[in-house]
Amino acid sequence: MVVKKKTLKVQAVVLDEDKLQQLIACLSVDEGEDGVRQLAWTLRSCLELTDSVQQIQLIKKAATQLETLPEEKPGSVLDACLNTLVLVFTSLRAKNPLRRAVSSTLGSVPEWLQDRTLNCFFVRLSDGMSSSSSEDSPHVVDTISACLEGFPLGESCIRKLLFEVLLFLHKVLNEYLCQNRGLAGRHIAQAQLMQWCLAAVKTSMLVLQRSQDLLSEALQADSDHRKLKDTLVGLLSCYIHILTDEDFVQSVQSTAGMAVVLLVRSVLVSGDQVASVVCSLLRGSLQALNSAPDWLKQTCSGLWSRGRPPGVSLYLCHGALAMLSWKGALTGPQWEDLLLLVPETLLDLDVR
Repeated sequence: MVVKKKTLKVQAVVLDEDKLQQLIACLSVDEGEDGVRQLAWTLRSCLELTDSVQQIQLIKKAATQLETLPEEKPGSVLDACLNTLVLVFTSLRAKNPLRRAVSSTLGSVPEWLQDRTLNCFFVRLSDGMSSSSSEDSPHVVDTISACLEGFPLGESCIRKLLFEVLLFLHKVLNEYLCQNRGLAGRHIAQAQLMQWCLAAVKTSMLVLQRSQDLLSEALQADSDHRKLKDTLVGLLSCYIHILTDEDFVQSVQSTAGMAVVLLVRSVLVSGDQVASVVCSLLRGSLQALNSAPDWLKQTCSGLWSRGRPPGVSLYLCHGALAMLSWKGALTGPQWEDLLLLVPETLLDLDVR
């Protein structure tokens, strides 16, 4: 049997007409340094095209021009070039090869321009999160995820905006939970919502994984971290709601189970403490939780119930097993108990 290789669709970048004309005007220059002027011409030509393949070629050309720019005092034209690249990146949809070409080009920004480029990203992503409507939320979530896919500049931006990003993802997940309550019987709309919810949970996990050092430092600092803690409580509550609500499809529930375990690991310092809390979650018991923060015990209170759905234990097992393969896996004597408890829990579910 011949299996056809799936080809990715390359979509041309399409911007709001007013925004497009503003950018083209900023890039239409006849004076200034040759390197910057040539870069501006290349990006202007890219925006004026409607053929995606030609756009990719011009974006790659811009990468070469960026690499060879001599160090100089940034001006309005160079700022317009950087803003154009960032705007194109954040405007494209998921898995678009044009977006990958733009991220590669942004990776070619010389060291002396990286802070300025990062600031462009910072402003653009911050505006997107603060002004997005519920219809735009899936795209903003996808942009956050794309920033963490082998894109150092994007990852730096996410880390710089960590609290705002976590707050935004909590808001989005909370909106999805509310929407799901009103979609009973509307199967097509509910299926789409499940996809969005899965993407939001996965993206939040990715953010947590890539910023565990920052979270640990912030939560251990002497300064007030109440807002961060409240945001983490909100995220954890959303994960637990999904995990215990059988209206959600299994793929979303399983991912939520892994997210619960990951968030527990992210906020606890001791490896043994992490293992003890996860063991308690699997058993549905409050034993061995004396050292866990009160807010964590209170938020997870719904998981201590013996009457919880059987799937909860299964999905938490998925999370415990996944944790063993995560980068920087923790060790300690309690981990042996956890390793023995996972198959025991799965066998117990099989017996039922």
